[in-house]
Amino acid sequence: MAEKDKKKKGGNGEDRVSKDAVMDEETAKKETEEMLNKLQEEIDKLSTKDVVVQMMMSLSSLAYKKMGLPVGTNDKYKDKAQAKLAVDCFEALFKIVAEEVSAQEQDNLKSSLANLQLNFVKIFI
Repeated sequence: MAEKDKKKKGGNGEDRVSKDAVMDEETAKKETEEMLNKLQEEIDKLSTKDVVVQMMMSLSSLAYKKMGLPVGTNDKYKDKAQAKLAVDCFEALFKIVAEEVSAQEQDNLKSSLANLQLNFVKIFI
């Protein structure tokens, strides 16, 4: 009979394991909520300029991919129309954000644009 009682009460550690699992799940949920709150705080600190510059960097990466660069890695993604659109969008955003960034950022973005345009011409024209 004692063996039967043990099984009903989870005497083999089942109760402890399930309680630990629930506590671990609660701890993980709290940690996730804290991390999301911290992330949201960081996002709230971003300026529109920061987001636009990040978009430009993404467009730059996409443009190179659509140009098939680096050769041998992105050949299958080569698409002239898509590359042109990415470069043109980068240029349009540069014209808008140029006055909002520091001189060094402006030089870096201008250089990135020139490299994008030069590579586009080398590859497609």
